[in-house]
Amino acid sequence: MQGIVKGTIVKIAAGLCAAAMLLIGAPAFGAPTPSPKPSPSPTVRSITISSDTLGAPIVLRSDSHQRPFTAMAGEVDWLAGGTSTLKGLPADKLGPKFTVLSAVNGVDKQTYDLYPLAAGGPRVFRPAAQPDKRKVTAAWFLGRFTMDASLRGAGVLLGTAPPAAGGVGGGLVESATAEPDIRAMVGDWQRFVGLNGAVVVVIALGVFAIAYAFRRTI
Repeated sequence: MQGIVKGTIVKIAAGLCAAAMLLIGAPAFGAPTPSPKPSPSPTVRSITISSDTLGAPIVLRSDSHQRPFTAMAGEVDWLAGGTSTLKGLPADKLGPKFTVLSAVNGVDKQTYDLYPLAAGGPRVFRPAAQPDKRKVTAAWFLGRFTMDASLRGAGVLLGTAPPAAGGVGGGLVESATAEPDIRAMVGDWQRFVGLNGAVVVVIALGVFAIAYAFRRTI
């Protein structure tokens, strides 16, 4: 009889412990511990620039080259689903070609041909065959006027920097040529101020001499 009572008490105690553990969120005896859900991997985009004028392709990553990557992405992202009736130019009017390949987590998505020095302004060609197999038509687009600066920021050399303001190269050239002029202006101003100071001193001495002579005659 005592054994039956003790067994009943033990079962009741075990049941109460299991219920308490469930209430506080602890796993019951023998229940497997649920594994935590893996955190999603961050999305990393990349842009690869290749050309016959480059010794090796230039790779920009969104996580390690944020500013140049953002600039280059702005040159091509808007072309993904755009339409255009613009006609292409003759080959001798296009200038050097730079192929831009956009990828997400290592998977190629879009490709475009950029012509930053085309006659009449930058041009972009979108091939019909895209890496992600989406259906688009081959089309020509007018590129953004920032294409030159974006390519330069990515490390592409495009010859002599244009004098127009706003471009990376143009700004550097403008600053380099303006610096000697600024120094010359400062030097002239310093010489002008120094000369005026000397004149003031001479006039002051003359006034003092006249006042002293006038006082002697009184």
